[in-house]
Amino acid sequence: MLSLTLDLLQRTFQVGIVVYDEKYNIVCVNKTIQEFFHFDFDRSDTSYNLANFHSEKVFSQIKEMTEEAIRQARSGSYIIKIYQKIHKKDLVFLIKVFLLHGQCRDIFIALLYNVTDILMDEKKIAKIPVYDGNNFLLLDVFEIDFFKAIGNQTEIFYQKRKYLSPLSLGSIEKRLDADSFVRVHKSFIINVHRVEKLEKDKNKYQILMKNEHYIPISRSKVNIVLNLFGLK
Repeated sequence: MLSLTLDLLQRTFQVGIVVYDEKYNIVCVNKTIQEFFHFDFDRSDTSYNLANFHSEKVFSQIKEMTEEAIRQARSGSYIIKIYQKIHKKDLVFLIKVFLLHGQCRDIFIALLYNVTDILMDEKKIAKIPVYDGNNFLLLDVFEIDFFKAIGNQTEIFYQKRKYLSPLSLGSIEKRLDADSFVRVHKSFIINVHRVEKLEKDKNKYQILMKNEHYIPISRSKVNIVLNLFGLK
């Protein structure tokens, strides 16, 4: 398990910079962002707005972080966003928002820390980012007991503790090792190496994990689980 503070991120990782105004129009970017998104500010017929680069959910999070920055100079929360590149390694950014000081009122700066190398191994996720106060906490994937969907975020059950990750269950599932992690319910993915036993009550099945939590198995997943345990 690894904990990274914001200061350590600034010193260690490649940082993308996006400066934008109160209407979320992008004013300028640094070379890292320009190369990735191919911005061309020299074209008079082109304008860039953050709303056009993000889903409604993520843009809503950016607006919330901007409001936090207005109140306290920087956002207390952050966003983890995975940018998928065709035929290339996905990039993972940790995004924070700051209010620029001095005479730059209503001008904001978003810092995008490229944390791909510590999260991803090829296209498999090796570390899971979670909230832990103001720290950026990374959990070893193969030590996680199970994942539980909570809206668009995911609860992580790890060494008898529970954490919240900003990643959705679906985005996590696509990057897990399918030999070690199985979705047994629309809301649950389990680590097969952390299973204690399979239990049946009438026609319903459930799994007891080594951390003493019971996980329900949906009817559509029963055969998958039985095959997993060599029972079918």
